[in-house]
Amino acid sequence: MTDRLLDDPQLRISSCGALLWHADQLVWHDTLTHRRFAIGEDADPVLRCFTTWQPLSHLRKHARDDDHAEALVAIAERLRTANILVTRESERHRVEDANEAAWHRWGRLVALFHTETRNLRDQRFLTAAADQERLRDRLDHEPPPPVSRTRQTTHRVPLAPDPARWTRGGFLEVLSHRRSTRQFRADPVPFEAVSTLLRWAGGITEVDEPTQTAFKTTPSGGGRHPTEIYLHAHRVAGLRAGLYHLNTGTDELELIGPPQSPDELVELLGGQDWAAGSGCVVFYTCVLPRSMWKYSTPRTYRMLHMDVGHLSQTVYLLAAALGLGVTFTAAVQDEKLEDLLGIDSAYELVMGCSVIGMPLGVTSIEYGE
Repeated sequence: MTDRLLDDPQLRISSCGALLWHADQLVWHDTLTHRRFAIGEDADPVLRCFTTWQPLSHLRKHARDDDHAEALVAIAERLRTANILVTRESERHRVEDANEAAWHRWGRLVALFHTETRNLRDQRFLTAAADQERLRDRLDHEPPPPVSRTRQTTHRVPLAPDPARWTRGGFLEVLSHRRSTRQFRADPVPFEAVSTLLRWAGGITEVDEPTQTAFKTTPSGGGRHPTEIYLHAHRVAGLRAGLYHLNTGTDELELIGPPQSPDELVELLGGQDWAAGSGCVVFYTCVLPRSMWKYSTPRTYRMLHMDVGHLSQTVYLLAAALGLGVTFTAAVQDEKLEDLLGIDSAYELVMGCSVIGMPLGVTSIEYGE
């Protein structure tokens, strides 16, 4: 047997990687270094030998003869060099154990999301001029997805005009009243208040037509604004109960489905009973192609969550200004909501929702002069 077995190191498959099938090849993704390695068929029997800590000499049991053993050892050494196989007590082993300890409660796939969207120390960024040139080239052969969407519907409702007077007007007063509210009065939410909240939270203030770069009251990575807004109205005065899509291009609500019963709504929101007392729920999704058109880096996935966070805070402040109560929650049955919204989860992602109602501490909302 080869001299390489004399020290007989203990080996195991790395816990910080994933095997994915891509372009007719198995590709190993090292999630700590962002490196990729194609795995040939000859590596499969070697990897199967080291699903738990085993000495390198363990390969002898799977070799037909000395030549075959030599070949298996050579494959193992290549995998070891690539950190697909990890040596016990090595620095890589220490780093992997620390990573495993940090993420074990949430699981390896969550850690995979984070590490796959990290920018490493040798990350190169385009200059502003080079980025603009890249987008001009892309416009020539790939038009951007529209920043607003129109859904098929048999019932459209224009948003109501803004109130002439808001419940709270001072900026610091609005900030100081921003709270999460889980107790609501039985009164319906006025449609005027819902309309104002949706218009100022989701409405487009300016758009660059060629690139579909939009400006709204909240920031968005690259001005892509991938977040779509849906309204579940179950206790809104002046609005037919149902599930609506907000068309930000026309300031209209498009009816796309019937309302859920209180029990169904509570189940949809992870069994949170307090949601049944609300007047409406604003659901947020993210349309992947909008952001992907401009950004190819997986780092952009983090931006989707930040975009929804910015938008949620704007909804909170608008609710405070309008005298409404609101709480954001991410406890949503994604798959069920995808069915209700009629969206393809490969392209449009469920992100969370804002539950809105009349808070106990506010007796009325004043409208008019």
